[in-house]
Order: sequence, then C-alpha cells, then structure tokens
Amino acid sequence: MNKILSIIALCTALLSINVYAHGDHDVISGQKALSIAAKAIKKMTFKDVGFAVGKLDDTWKSLDKSQFAISSVEDSYYVVSASNPKSDKKVYFKIAKNGEVLAAKDKKTF
Repeated sequence: MNKILSIIALCTALLSINVYAHGDHDVISGQKALSIAAKAIKKMTFKDVGFAVGKLDDTWKSLDKSQFAISSVEDSYYVVSASNPKSDKKVYFKIAKNGEVLAAKDKKTF
C-alpha cells in the first residue's frame, strides 16, 4: 500500500511540475514574431508542415529580413507577412503570443 501511495505522490508531483513549466511562457515581441516567421518560411521550402499554403518553392528561401513585416497585432497573436519579390506573392503567418506558429495562408484571413 505504501508503494502505491508513493507512486501516486510521485506522479502527482511530476504532473504539477510539467503544468507549471508550460504555464509560464513569456509573451514574444514583434521582432521575435518576425524571426519565427523567417525560420518557418525556410522550413516550408523543403516540407509541407500542414498549413494552407503547402510546400513553398525554393525562391522563398532567400527572403531578406526587410521582406517580413508585422501586418497586425491582435489580442492573442501577431499576423506577419512575408513578401516574395520573385513571384510577387505573399504568405501570412498567424503567430501566437507564446511563439507558436498557428497558421500560414496566402491571404490575411485569420
């Protein structure tokens, strides 16, 4: 019986540590959102990560920092645009204030 109680106590302690660790994420800045979008767009040139725009062609790899901009700041997320001058297309990212990329679309419809 003592072993069972010890195991339950240990599991409870581990779960509470995990919840605490994930509950204190800082809010990212607009600059950090731009950086996250730049990394995401490079990843999307070699892999379909499940967003509406699918896998992007190689021209998206060479975007300069100046081609990323904050389109809007909402209560819980940033909308970051990436402009590709070679194809004259844009991709919009919805980035949560904790830094998670929530969506990527070719239109600013979040």
